[in-house]
Amino acid sequence: MNDLNQRIFSFMRVFGGMMSFCILVWMWTVAFIIGWPYSKTDVWQPHFRLIAVCAEQQPCGINYGDLAAARAAGKAQLLKPDATGESELMEPDTLLRWSLRDNGVIQTRVSNWSMQNTVRYRIEGEGANAVPVLLEYQEVGANQLYYALAAAIFTMIGLYLRKLRK
Repeated sequence: MNDLNQRIFSFMRVFGGMMSFCILVWMWTVAFIIGWPYSKTDVWQPHFRLIAVCAEQQPCGINYGDLAAARAAGKAQLLKPDATGESELMEPDTLLRWSLRDNGVIQTRVSNWSMQNTVRYRIEGEGANAVPVLLEYQEVGANQLYYALAAAIFTMIGLYLRKLRK
């Protein structure tokens, strides 16, 4: 019976350590996602999503790299939604959310299970001459999880060393 108690106690210690590690990874991941900085640049990436008004005056998402072809084909009529506030559009693999702020800044956020991209831009010009101007963007992906794993390992080592000190 004594051997069984030792095994149960050992399992409880290992299980508790694993659960503590999982909680630390989650906490560090949330901290890195919230604190990840915006890149302030005017260089557009082709995969950045813009909100446009497409066929039948319905909103749609267009990659910046496909914008010229969509305009030439008449798919994208306007780049600035009429309504202020927030809205969202479910695309085949992602969720596209956008908001039009009072100061004319449009923020689009594309997210799925493995990444989240936030792009803030404004529109210069009107109609067919409208040009999007990139203000800043934030790309959150698997990197934050990798950093969180490393931070959780260092935190666990620090907690273990503190326990040994007592």
